[in-house]
Amino acid sequence: MEIWKKLILGLVLLLALSAVHASDIGVADDSQESISVDNLALEDISDDSQADINVSDSVLEVPHIPDVPDEPDVNQNRTIYITPENIATYFKDSNLEDDYDNKVFVFEGTFSNLGKLSINAQNITIKGDGAVFKNTVFDICRDNVSMSNLKFDLDCDLSDNDGAVIIFNTNNIYLDNLDINYNVPYNCEAYAICGVGDRMSSRNLRLTNSKINFEGHNNDINVYNCAIKVINYEDSLMENNTITTSLPLKDVNHGAHGTSLDSDFVLSVGVENCNKLRFINNTIISEVNYRQDSLYPTLDGLLISKCDNALIANNSIHMSDFITYPGLDNYLYGMDIYNLNNLTVVNNDISIVTTGGRLAAGTAYPIQISGPISKVNITRNDLYSFSNGPNIGIYSQNYYGNTELSITYNCINVTGLAGTHEWALVAGVETQDSNSTVENNIIEVHSVGPVNIDDNIYGVSYRQSTDGDHTYSIQNNTVFSDGYKSVYLLDSKDSTVANNLLVSYNENAKNGYDGFSYGDLSRHDNINFQNNQVIRAFDYFANLNNNLDNGEEYSYITPVNNNGISNVIDGSGINPVSNNNKPVYNPIIPGTSSQNSEMYTQTIIDNPTGHSDGDRKINEDKGSSNNNNGADNGISHNNGNSNSYSNSSSQATTAVSSDIVSNNTDATPSDAGTQSLVGGSQSGGGSSGVSKKAYEIEDLTKSEFIPSIFYVIAALILIIAGYKRKNSNFD
Repeated sequence: MEIWKKLILGLVLLLALSAVHASDIGVADDSQESISVDNLALEDISDDSQADINVSDSVLEVPHIPDVPDEPDVNQNRTIYITPENIATYFKDSNLEDDYDNKVFVFEGTFSNLGKLSINAQNITIKGDGAVFKNTVFDICRDNVSMSNLKFDLDCDLSDNDGAVIIFNTNNIYLDNLDINYNVPYNCEAYAICGVGDRMSSRNLRLTNSKINFEGHNNDINVYNCAIKVINYEDSLMENNTITTSLPLKDVNHGAHGTSLDSDFVLSVGVENCNKLRFINNTIISEVNYRQDSLYPTLDGLLISKCDNALIANNSIHMSDFITYPGLDNYLYGMDIYNLNNLTVVNNDISIVTTGGRLAAGTAYPIQISGPISKVNITRNDLYSFSNGPNIGIYSQNYYGNTELSITYNCINVTGLAGTHEWALVAGVETQDSNSTVENNIIEVHSVGPVNIDDNIYGVSYRQSTDGDHTYSIQNNTVFSDGYKSVYLLDSKDSTVANNLLVSYNENAKNGYDGFSYGDLSRHDNINFQNNQVIRAFDYFANLNNNLDNGEEYSYITPVNNNGISNVIDGSGINPVSNNNKPVYNPIIPGTSSQNSEMYTQTIIDNPTGHSDGDRKINEDKGSSNNNNGADNGISHNNGNSNSYSNSSSQATTAVSSDIVSNNTDATPSDAGTQSLVGGSQSGGGSSGVSKKAYEIEDLTKSEFIPSIFYVIAALILIIAGYKRKNSNFD
């Protein structure tokens, strides 16, 4: 029995030691990774994963105890956490080898001044968890690499990575939610994102939801500064990105066969040989930080070359140059398109504003197109541009090959400097094309200078000559302009120009004139032009806002007061003007116009001192005791009311016209005036004692006439009594 007890006790001790040893597996020295069940990303474990780990088994069962490896056992875990302390374990000599295929790497912390990190493993995912890379960049050398949630902060020369923050040349590259801030040193080649794939096989680039702030300074040498440069990637998608750039103006190196991506030394975004490209919902904001003293200092917002079957939709491109002064030329292009087929440009908002430009030199074109091209559709875009030189909303030319395009339903607003030289052109569309359709656009064009009848300012034009035949359908466009013509064509073949309306702000424009200018008619072969009307802006907007129903009978409809306009005047804040020179008659009452009327025996004499009514009343009261002669002299007065009276020491009479009611004032008559009128009182009588305030005669008949009867009766009684007394005394 004791032997069995010892065997059982030994077995228990062995199991306990095994459990302790198993819990310590994965704790390696400083050069080894830390692998634990807690570090597993359960959502990343698939059925065919090489990690054969069961969480519940790790708790309930004692696993097999392998030998402790000298290197990290990458097959034990698909997710690996990388910090600044252990990055050298995985990126040996700055290279991630193919031992780490099919892994997920989560970067944590700040990685500074590590230079270039090369990725030579495929099917990997690199994620950031608060990771920041300072002067640390990536070179992706294998397929199927995904990078997301990473932040880059750089200000050094990246020539050891061909100048790029992230560079790649392989298939299936996914870049999402990156934040790149690169302040490029002077005269260094630089890119934020640079992909140059194999022309025959590279596919599937995805750049989404990222923010790039790129400031270039290649002022003095011809090296490239470009925020995004992608070449030879089919089926590429760039969506929901914000690209902000500050770049100098540089000359363009045009090739013998036309412009390509390598022709421009500065770009916000450049894409070439990327068939089936989708550039959607991106924002490009670009400003000029330096003007090179050269022949054609140029900057592009978005350049697209040799990208067939592409879609450019719902983007915002905003460019500005306030470095170039007026009188100096600069050349700005929001979207620059070259040598492609089957492109749709739809619902984009492009604006360019610059102080630069001079007569017949400079550009600020929202869209420029150069052949050879075919099946290009530019529709429903909002284009705006302002400069002090030549300016065109959409410029297309067939110098390097035939061009076929459609320009429809766009809103174009362009301001520049128009003149008589063919290059001093301001136009919504300049179409130097082999075959183009320009229909249903709303175009507004203005000149920063005065416009004469021979100046080149049009809604749609072919003004600058190119070789070959030119066939146009220019119809149903509405043009608001400072000029005299809506459409101008140098020459054409089998073309139609019809139903284009010019609304002119020019005071010399004439309603009803023909808005189509064709130059020498002999240069047009089989052209149909009709109903291209001119109307002055004032008349256009007046007609636009009337309320005629425009029916067959043209019946009138009562205008609607849409703006709530009222003809009621609020006079509460208006102070009455004092006017002592009142008329001696009421002009609206018949029969009072004659100054010889019995009712108007004398003109009112105003106060000669100019004092106010209050002062005048005081003076009248003061003068009543010394100025009674007026009553004694029998002077008849008119106080502005329709009453006439005489005042004497022996009698008082009142004459009232019941047909006259005066309302010269609403003021209550003064007591002094009333007493002098009816009683002949010496205290208020006399010529100076009469109040000049008007009052209603109706009030007189009600308040004063009845007491006067009693006075008469009392006087009669006294006379009779006196008469009887006299007779009594006589007897």
